[in-house]
Amino acid sequence: YGEDIMAEITSLMKDIKGILDNKNQFVIPDFQRSFVWTAENVDTLFSDFEEDTDKYTDNLDMLPGYLLGNIVLISNENNPTRFDVIDGQQRLTTLTLIFCALNNLFMDIAEETRRNLGANADMWMGHTFSFKEYFRILDNNLQFVDYKILHTQDLDFKETYKSIIKQGALVSDEDNTSANNLEAVYESILQHLRSIYDDEPQKLLYFLQYLTTKVKLIETTAPSIERAFQLFEILNNRGQSLEPLDLLKNYLLKNLTSAPGITQNQIKDFSDSWSQFLKNLKDTGKSKAIETSTFIKHFIIGTKAINVKKKDLFEHFKDNELVANDILQLSSDINSISKVYASINKDPLSNDFLSNDDGMYTLFTLFNTVQIHPLLMPFYNASRVDKVQLVDAAVRYVAAVIFSYTQTNAIEAELPEIIEKILHESDLARRLEVAVTELELRTKPYVDLIRALLPVKDFGSKNKKQAPKAFQILKFIELYLNQKDSIKTNKKIELEHIMPQAADNNDYSFDDEDTRKEYLNHLGNLTLLDKSLNASVKNGNFADKLDHYKACEFVITRALAEEIDSPVQNQQPLINFQNTYFTVEDRDQITYWDKTQIDERGQKLVEVLEKLLLKQVP
Repeated sequence: YGEDIMAEITSLMKDIKGILDNKNQFVIPDFQRSFVWTAENVDTLFSDFEEDTDKYTDNLDMLPGYLLGNIVLISNENNPTRFDVIDGQQRLTTLTLIFCALNNLFMDIAEETRRNLGANADMWMGHTFSFKEYFRILDNNLQFVDYKILHTQDLDFKETYKSIIKQGALVSDEDNTSANNLEAVYESILQHLRSIYDDEPQKLLYFLQYLTTKVKLIETTAPSIERAFQLFEILNNRGQSLEPLDLLKNYLLKNLTSAPGITQNQIKDFSDSWSQFLKNLKDTGKSKAIETSTFIKHFIIGTKAINVKKKDLFEHFKDNELVANDILQLSSDINSISKVYASINKDPLSNDFLSNDDGMYTLFTLFNTVQIHPLLMPFYNASRVDKVQLVDAAVRYVAAVIFSYTQTNAIEAELPEIIEKILHESDLARRLEVAVTELELRTKPYVDLIRALLPVKDFGSKNKKQAPKAFQILKFIELYLNQKDSIKTNKKIELEHIMPQAADNNDYSFDDEDTRKEYLNHLGNLTLLDKSLNASVKNGNFADKLDHYKACEFVITRALAEEIDSPVQNQQPLINFQNTYFTVEDRDQITYWDKTQIDERGQKLVEVLEKLLLKQVP
């Protein structure tokens, strides 16, 4: 870097405990305008954690550690515990949100355990004292003093961050992209942590230890912003950095060039295909390119039915000792397959696999299940009719996994066995038959979980204002049954609480306000409504809302107020089905949408979801 810089800049690899478990405070300057991480980034992060630990089962002492990346800080000569963040806002913010979510979840678990007369309530509560300083600045009595991350005045999402960290819930009314991203990231983190606990409580304790001691950052500290930018300039002037899989490319190229009879044209073909493959993954139209290691992992599952951890990819190819023809075929295949793969990521509705299909939108936008990519690869050259049938089966399978509150890594775990059976067949029609059969067999056990869980599920987030999983379920049902394009294009669809969020519990036949609040986010109390209609209904009772529901385009909502009809004769069986499950008997006699109606509608919606997932809808 140059002696003048190196004398003043330090760079150390630290575990998260070494970075956050202290009195240090990190200030986000106003030139770092946006918080851009989304729930998708959280999904990727937790997927990496699960893979690195073999789903939180590996011996921690044997793990080398997971490198989360770099942060660049500027020290403050007047305050040795305060640092400006020049690079690393997204990672530091997300880490503090994870610890905030851990704190709130541990307290919830302690309360649940205490209510159930369990013996471990104090243990769960006791753990929170050991990591509170990871996201807050506390005094010696563990009382709140300040925020671990402080945002300068001009950042328009600072109040959202503060409300999450201090209250454990969103109480800010900020409405901008960064604020919305913060909320989405926090809710996604909570869902992932709860899934870990639901899988096995001990794994959540494992996760806490793994996160604090095995996840690492490279912390670079400069004495001034000028020195920090000088460091960036020197690093950038070194030229293009190596791609993560350049080591693999060089290994394959070495084997290829040393093989007898290989021509310069063949070597050029290999290099051109590899370069194009990398370009395909970068050219997604999104701010973040597809990780090469993620694609190669999916490529191996989709073409070989083998699930290889990202960290073992190089060893996988090395152990298989590919000969020259295999290497040439590999470079050709990853080039052609990555083109289709990237086009799906770029636009699920207009891509090189299956365009203008609601199922593709559902898989890759509504559900964001990139884990399903390998299943599509054996069918890249199939007919459109076959692809539609495959995607429909995949949609129902993925929906069953997600709505049963099963972690999506179950998909990646089950796919190799499914794909192995598919690849065993040489006939494309037979492959499709095997794929659909296998997916439907695996869908049924998840539907059994849905049947038991969802009718009485409180879908509410920590602040009770949002119910993201229920919102997803309702959108899925409406899109699948009625192919409403606005589900895909309208950004102003909102979740409507039929029994309003602010109401007198006596009017709604609840014994107490806590029970009424719990019922607020039961599935039977939720529906879809355009933002303009939702603003006009406000906190009215059911009778006051009927005219607004009639004006709604979504069948799942309009059926609350009137029977649905269709001028198209061949659609009548589907319309009759929806009237059976969605319309409300004696709706003109109902003033308050109370516990009875919520329970009845919730049960019916789950029955619809079950029939849809099992392909029993007319």
